[in-house]
Amino acid sequence: MKRRQQGVALITAVLIVALVTTIAVAMASRQQLDIRRSANVFDSDQAWLAVLGGEDYARNVLSVDKKNSTTDALGEDWAQPVQFPFENMTLSGVMEDAQGRFNINNLLENGASSADDLKRFRHLLTLLGLDPAVAQAALDWIDDDINGSAEDDYYMQQVPGYRAANRLMASASELRLVRGMTADGYKQIAPFVVALPTRTSININTAPAQVLAMIDDTLTVADGEAMAEARDKKGYGTVQEFLATQLLQPRNVSAAGLGVASDYFLINAMAEFDNSRSQQFSLLKREGAVVTVFMRGQGAY
Repeated sequence: MKRRQQGVALITAVLIVALVTTIAVAMASRQQLDIRRSANVFDSDQAWLAVLGGEDYARNVLSVDKKNSTTDALGEDWAQPVQFPFENMTLSGVMEDAQGRFNINNLLENGASSADDLKRFRHLLTLLGLDPAVAQAALDWIDDDINGSAEDDYYMQQVPGYRAANRLMASASELRLVRGMTADGYKQIAPFVVALPTRTSININTAPAQVLAMIDDTLTVADGEAMAEARDKKGYGTVQEFLATQLLQPRNVSAAGLGVASDYFLINAMAEFDNSRSQQFSLLKREGAVVTVFMRGQGAY
């Protein structure tokens, strides 16, 4: 009987030791997990703050640029990619002239259709091999009436159904909801369009070939590439200088909606700190030498 009691006591002791060991291991593992989680949050916050610092740097560059120049071109400091290595961190970014793209909201002017912009957008769609009818559908999306080929009566039949916005686009990605626009089509056109809150001109000094070619329906992408190659890094001083070039002068292209300076810029910044990464896009608005953040979001624009 005594031996049996000793055996039970031994087993009980072994079980207690095993239980305590299990609890200790669990506590240590949980502690390590908490430490790692806290470190990740710290690293993520550091990367996020670095990105915000990059945004402030870009604002300063744009402010200085406005004081020293009346035009905006690809040879200026703001247009150059930057990378800043720090201890345990790398901050990199690129700034793009948002007015080098076509502003979708230009389709509407004073509450009515802008014939010139609608014509140009149709041509851009054609240049990219997309359905030019998307231009009218995009106009129907942002105008405030219910008369058109792409209004609620069409969108409510989709699965799931939804309504036309009947207001200016907040993001060019809204094009993905517009009648006739496919996912592949949007991927093609996304680098050449933007949604800005006010009417803006196309900056001929920063626009890519496809956007340059859209200004007249007789131009091809090859013509756009020739125009982009012909401008030097300083760009044109005036729109008239651009329109007087050998390629454009015979075509009598309208100067309406064209410009050589910009008010809106896109920043794409990324910071890496230890094992964390933060990427942000910002839309900056420049009024004189004052630069403000109009919109920002996570990831790329």
